[in-house]
Amino acid sequence: MLGEHVRFDGGHKRDAFLVETFGRYVEWVPVCPEVEDGLGVPRESMHLRRVGDRVRLVTTRAGIDHTESMRRFSARRVAALGADDLCGFVLKKNSPSCGMERVKIYGSSGSVTKGRDR
Repeated sequence: MLGEHVRFDGGHKRDAFLVETFGRYVEWVPVCPEVEDGLGVPRESMHLRRVGDRVRLVTTRAGIDHTESMRRFSARRVAALGADDLCGFVLKKNSPSCGMERVKIYGSSGSVTKGRDR
């Protein structure tokens, strides 16, 4: 959202308000889970998929499961961020790796629900 080209398609989702208006009052600590976990740009898109009673992070075409790698990355990154004197977080709506809730979760039958993993 800061204008870095980190999206799966090589693009960005720069948000002018965050960068130009709010950005004058804060120091951003940018985080991109996919890039920081070693996935390239561009890369295959991913989504959340319900498998049994679990929600997994998988690529949309090849079905590569990145769940465990992303969980390990997240634990390390959150611990590192905890050492910083942060005042808050800005998360990307609808992102399978950054969205907090109401993110699409695809079922095995092709059904789509919105939710979050417990």
